[in-house]
Amino acid sequence: MAGFHLSLAQFTGPLDLLLHLIRVNEMDIFDLDVALITEQYVGIVEAEGVRDLAGAYHFLAMAATLVELKSRLLLPQHEEPAATDGEELEPPEDPRRELARQLAAYQSIQDVTRELAGRFEQVGRHWPRQVVERLETEIVYTMDSLSVYDLMVSFQEVLSRPRYHQITIFREDYDVDEARQWLRGRLAGGPAELSEVLLEQGDVFALIVTFVALLDLIKEEEVGFAYEDQGITLSLVAGAEAM
Repeated sequence: MAGFHLSLAQFTGPLDLLLHLIRVNEMDIFDLDVALITEQYVGIVEAEGVRDLAGAYHFLAMAATLVELKSRLLLPQHEEPAATDGEELEPPEDPRRELARQLAAYQSIQDVTRELAGRFEQVGRHWPRQVVERLETEIVYTMDSLSVYDLMVSFQEVLSRPRYHQITIFREDYDVDEARQWLRGRLAGGPAELSEVLLEQGDVFALIVTFVALLDLIKEEEVGFAYEDQGITLSLVAGAEAM
């Protein structure tokens, strides 16, 4: 662990720390040296100590996942049964692939949040950094990373619209609580498409705050979402109307 003097407080979460280690070691996300990454990651967590169990929970959970993955890769691989005539057997999936997919999804999320921060800096506007940080945190811990990635794709598509590249309205008083109330009212009349709900936001700041509020409500199980032919549909969970 020589040369690594890192604090968990420097990172949004375990995926953030893992991506840092992958970059430092110049690894390919889809061809990880799990043994090395596990050693470095666990070493940092152990050096940091567990002073705040609630704050360290996600880091500890990832440490357990890495140790389990490393153990699975060290076990002898069982021979696959031979294919019968006319049958093709798919090769077994690499145990590292699920982690690699999560890391790739999170890397895309980081790219978007950096773009948002940069966009505001370019036009000389004051950008409340905590909103970007909260967006990143909420995305990572709302649910499993791949489901969040699907939501993020829809968010990116809306964000790419020309009107959100022109920052002309900047409502600093529009906060997440206000956006949560708006979303409850919007969905009280019935399910709605995610892209439709996002496109109702008049400026990029309102768009981001509303998306953060949506992730809050999904995490708290007030809002659910489903994949329909037309896209992702949002709806209030039964009983949420009374909240």
